[in-house]
Amino acid sequence: MLQSKQKRRLLNQLVMFSFLFPAVAIFVFVLLIPFIQGVGIAFTDWNGINPTYNFIGLNNIKYLLNDKQAGNAILNTLYYTVLTCVGVNILALVLTVALNSNVFGHKFLQSVMFLPMITSLVIAAFMWLRIFSDVFPVNFGVASPLTATSTVMPGIALICLWRDTGLAMVIYNAGLQSVPEELREAAKIDGANAWQTFWKITFPMLAPAFTTCITLWLGYGLKAFEYPRVATNGGPGKASETVALFVYNHFFSNNRAGYGQMASIIMLIIVVVITGITTKLLRKREVQL
Repeated sequence: MLQSKQKRRLLNQLVMFSFLFPAVAIFVFVLLIPFIQGVGIAFTDWNGINPTYNFIGLNNIKYLLNDKQAGNAILNTLYYTVLTCVGVNILALVLTVALNSNVFGHKFLQSVMFLPMITSLVIAAFMWLRIFSDVFPVNFGVASPLTATSTVMPGIALICLWRDTGLAMVIYNAGLQSVPEELREAAKIDGANAWQTFWKITFPMLAPAFTTCITLWLGYGLKAFEYPRVATNGGPGKASETVALFVYNHFFSNNRAGYGQMASIIMLIIVVVITGITTKLLRKREVQL
């Protein structure tokens, strides 16, 4: 009897492991092993083609610290991150609050706002590239914002706002639905107007939604690649080259795989640190609110 129970328990464990094995295998062979190999490549002068390469220690880090293009890519990435993170969250919050009122057809409008999210990043970038190059100059007499160094990053950020705002609205809408209606009714009875009710009751209770959205779009912004790659390929000049695009260009176009790999590892560390600190601070703020 005891042996039968042990065999049954072992069989159940094998069945559970069989379901887990594909995911573990994909993680190990697609993510973990290539990452470990990439760390080793980062300390070499490999050009991405030749089977042989030399170990150069920390030289790639020294080159990176003295590379003005790397500094420019970091500034572009930070600028883009601020534009998209702030823009998406403010726009999504305003639209969510507006469409949660008794506006005619608000359910339909919420669905329409989410539609751009089903469009792939590449298609969205191509579509707005055509709009900027064909519609703006012809119909409005305005040059495409992607052609000027001063407006290219806001232009790319606009693509992100158009596509991603719908997803942020879903998150904020879920947060709004979790606010007890009794609190709003009590505030109205106490004489609070709509703004006071929102600022004193609704806004603090949206703290978990703020944490989720800010963390998400902070990470999206810091690793931005598709929009600048498709829309401008880093141009004009290097005005829209992000860190991810900088890594791509050095790894594949400039045949400096080791250097590009080192830049990608440093970018990964920066993204993890920034998003980790931000999440911790926002979680702490949730408790205070």
